[in-house]
Amino acid sequence: MTDNRKTNIAARFDAAHEYEQAAAIQKQCAQMLAERIRQRHATQSPCRILEFGCGTGLLSRDLVSAFPDAEFHLTDIAPAMLERTRQHLAPLPATVHLYVMDGENPQPQGRPDDGFDLITSSLCLQWFEDRAKAFHRLTSLLRPGGWLMVSTLLKGSLHEWQESCEAAAIPCGVPDYPSPMHLQEDWPPGGSGIWETHSLHDPAPSARHFLKGLRMIGASLPRRDHRPATDLRRAIRHFDRHFDHVTYQAAFGFFQKGH
Repeated sequence: MTDNRKTNIAARFDAAHEYEQAAAIQKQCAQMLAERIRQRHATQSPCRILEFGCGTGLLSRDLVSAFPDAEFHLTDIAPAMLERTRQHLAPLPATVHLYVMDGENPQPQGRPDDGFDLITSSLCLQWFEDRAKAFHRLTSLLRPGGWLMVSTLLKGSLHEWQESCEAAAIPCGVPDYPSPMHLQEDWPPGGSGIWETHSLHDPAPSARHFLKGLRMIGASLPRRDHRPATDLRRAIRHFDRHFDHVTYQAAFGFFQKGH
């Protein structure tokens, strides 16, 4: 991903002051991922945890509560998002460290010599340009037997808006999300991983409500090759006639590094 595109991503999330008001799907995915992390570590709590793309701390808060004795490295590419996480976790436990980091090219501060027990993230991977390389870099930071546990979006997400744009014969900025097969192929060697998938529905009483929600959560940056449409009205009318929600296809991935 180019530095310019990453700068644009960070700027949009920095400006997402109303993120948590519109982040219903993000909250749901964070809760689902946190539950799976707790189940996976029910008999042995992780001691050192790295989260990339922590946003406002939707997942972070749950994990800090679930594993109060762990050392946390909570990171995001957007500085303002980190400040919102800091506010939500205040007073900040001494074992929680927050700093700016690009999850696709991770360079954690004070990395443990023997690696992290858990590296996690909820709904950040869809912004990566090369997941396979990112997975290789991230899993290299795990201790033997450690876990990478993440969620991301799948092909078919936001298909209601895609269909509306197609009906209006205008370009659609929805990214090309991967299929479960492609995600499975992206796992690195040196361990084993699986994915589970879920369909989530977000109420959208109108297309304008849906588009405003994307802007509120900082997720309005279109795909790289997108050319903005000059007239969205036909797509908006089609959506409003046919849909009252948008669908998110969510994937939850669990990779354990070999011993």
